[in-house]
Amino acid sequence: MNAVRAYSLGILAGGQGARWGGRDKGLIAHQGRPLVAGIVVPRPQGAGEILICCRDHPHFYQHFADRILCESVANQGPCAGITALLSATDYPTVMVLPVDLIGAPEQIITTLETDWQEDDTATYLTDMKGRHSPCLRLHVGALAACEAFLDEGGRKITGLLETVGARPISVDAAWLHDADLPASISP
Repeated sequence: MNAVRAYSLGILAGGQGARWGGRDKGLIAHQGRPLVAGIVVPRPQGAGEILICCRDHPHFYQHFADRILCESVANQGPCAGITALLSATDYPTVMVLPVDLIGAPEQIITTLETDWQEDDTATYLTDMKGRHSPCLRLHVGALAACEAFLDEGGRKITGLLETVGARPISVDAAWLHDADLPASISP
């Protein structure tokens, strides 16, 4: 196990917010603070750096990260953001979380820290029914495969996970709850 080694915490904040009327989800208030703060405040102890890959509002996001990035290929979805995070990391692995994660960020981070094994190239979280999530951890050695996946027109996270040979880790579905719809964060 590799629970104590530092990693980059990468936040995907590049979505178009279509279900939110084009609003940037990371800026939406939830429990009195922006969604992005729910992931990075307090700063996870194992995070050697925090990277945020965003589409808009880099000046806002800079308050929550060490570095702000753009997608490696614009408008290619989360796989481009994942690839950008991998290409920018200063650490051997990148833990990737979506900016709208509201279920159980602390438990997810702990799971991705403690369940990582030395021979893993990538891991990702699924619910007990096997539905994948965009909560994952990748070794920088997966960068070339991620770039090739994008170059070949790949856009779906499931395809990227298959390409890099990611190992699934099952967790409670409630942990993976996100703010995809306005009703998901209603009181």
